[in-house]
Amino acid sequence: RYPLFAAVRRHSGGLLRAALSAAALPKLGDLEMAGVPIQTAWLEEGKDMAECPVCLMVPDQPTVGCPEGHALCRQCYVAELHQRKKCPVCGHATKESRLQRNRLAEGLIGQLRMRCKHGPEEGAGRGEGGAPPRAKRAKLEPASSMSADDLREELGRRGLSTKGKKGELVARLEEHWRSDAGVDGEQTCSWRGRVCQFVGHLSESCAFEPVKCPNAVAGCTESVLRKDAARHASETCAYRKNRCAHCAIAFEARALAGHEGSCPDAQIECPN
Repeated sequence: RYPLFAAVRRHSGGLLRAALSAAALPKLGDLEMAGVPIQTAWLEEGKDMAECPVCLMVPDQPTVGCPEGHALCRQCYVAELHQRKKCPVCGHATKESRLQRNRLAEGLIGQLRMRCKHGPEEGAGRGEGGAPPRAKRAKLEPASSMSADDLREELGRRGLSTKGKKGELVARLEEHWRSDAGVDGEQTCSWRGRVCQFVGHLSESCAFEPVKCPNAVAGCTESVLRKDAARHASETCAYRKNRCAHCAIAFEARALAGHEGSCPDAQIECPN
């Protein structure tokens, strides 16, 4: 009936003391977790208590408003009260002015251990014949030997941009294939930490989190994995800066070929 306090009794040693003494650690709401929903499947403990009964995610700003003390995400509770003035779990009448942030639940949830969203799925192991899961895709043919139409079809199937000349399409697909192998052979993120540390990991250091291209200010709209961002920006991005082989002026890669064809410093054969 009271899952939170049942969990407190089970973890009466470490978790409760940590929750009450973690003033220096960021709280869930302080991290603006509303933009980063956390699935209970990523938790390594406390899954039975840390689930909003409405969205089935880890509660963001756990909020109570009924006599039974059921904790929901604040935004979920408010949305439910707009539909009916009752707790969605027990049906007790309540209203938005009665909602209160549950700091104890927030502190407890913030101390739970979890894996990264890009980490290996629970129970993942070696498959049949001892092969590791998500083994690197075997490519039937090199990207350079594929036609432009086949390249665009392959890129589109992966949700990648299909714009550009064949050389750009080849580079984009090969870059995606390289990312299948991960960092130093790793195919998933190995981070383990606490719920209150997850957003910081995701926004600052996770190698497998999609980020904007470093050349976004120049106009690139592609998203790449953080581990591939530097290589993409310097090797395959259409907005990277390259110098003309004739005049040494820097141009965006997408415009360089056109410039070099008409560069006034380029050497040409004498008309005679």
